[in-house]
Amino acid sequence: MKKIRFLILVLLLQLCVTLGFGAVVSYGKTRDQAPSGLFIWGQDISYLSREQVSAQIREKLPNAITYEEEVYPLKWERTNAAIEQWLDQVYPPTTGSWISDVLQNLTRPLIAFRIDDLSLDREEGISQLQEFSRKINQPERIATIEFVDGQLKRTNGSTGIEVDIEATWLKLSQEHKQERVEAVVNIIQPQPSTYDIANIGDVLGDYSTFFNPHEDQRTNNVRLAAMALNNRLIPPGGVFSFNEVVGERTAASGYSPAIVFVDRSMIRDIGGGICQDSSTLYQAVRQANLAIVERHTHSLPVSYVIRGQDATVSYGILDFRFRNDTQGYLLISARTGTNWLRVRLFGIADNTHPKLQKPQGYPRGPESWNMDPK
Repeated sequence: MKKIRFLILVLLLQLCVTLGFGAVVSYGKTRDQAPSGLFIWGQDISYLSREQVSAQIREKLPNAITYEEEVYPLKWERTNAAIEQWLDQVYPPTTGSWISDVLQNLTRPLIAFRIDDLSLDREEGISQLQEFSRKINQPERIATIEFVDGQLKRTNGSTGIEVDIEATWLKLSQEHKQERVEAVVNIIQPQPSTYDIANIGDVLGDYSTFFNPHEDQRTNNVRLAAMALNNRLIPPGGVFSFNEVVGERTAASGYSPAIVFVDRSMIRDIGGGICQDSSTLYQAVRQANLAIVERHTHSLPVSYVIRGQDATVSYGILDFRFRNDTQGYLLISARTGTNWLRVRLFGIADNTHPKLQKPQGYPRGPESWNMDPK
């Protein structure tokens, strides 16, 4: 019985020695080699040294963003640090003592290496793309139109470009073959475009009213509101708000106290008289057959339009609003002369919004398109 136990003990000891020796020999051969079956971005790196693997990984990192002929170098400091940490898991650390390294390797837990754990640092990449975008981006320039000296004057617009940060990052993070990655950019169309502006040309509304130029403060208010309305462009489907465009009538804005109607009585208040602007605009809007969103009439008759065809406004309380339901942009021209206010609407005529046949006004209108009221 003792001999059998002794024999078993000898066999176990021999087995341990054999296994230990095998482990030592195996470690000696593979301690600076990647595990078998390890791939990086489609390439087998089995049995390669740390230096070889490190070099191959860095060769696969994109090193620049390009746009047209410009090159913007990339820096991967945080990414490279993460690569080194990943390599520390793949290759056993050394202590300087071969025996200690053997024992440490034998007791090292088994790690499943995943290449998914190795990727570009998103924050590092995004911050660089944002910096490059500031050099690449170009703002769009809208086309403009104004009615000056009896004619419509236009300036062309131009498209803009803007780097798509997320799309470029996705392309960058998935690239493991090309050293340079072309930036993804979006083309920004101006609104309005040159095409939009070119289509404006039909007179849809043209209405004139008159005022007493000797009422200096009221005249001042009428002129200020007209300046705010003049050459205002309304997009198709857009709702125009008189109060929003003209703004609050204050002394700081240059408005003066003049007669206003309040509860069937007349008082002096800042901005008195600008209801002539909103009412004249309303008449032009009626001519153009545009959709009225909000309108209010005065509590007493006014002198500049037919009774019941006015549009009173009071900032923050009463507004005049209408919708541009034409097929294109709508241009407002508001001009004043010695004793008159003329509002024109230019746009694209259709069956619902036909061309105006003759300029109109109260109590009279201009004799022709090219002549101002007298």
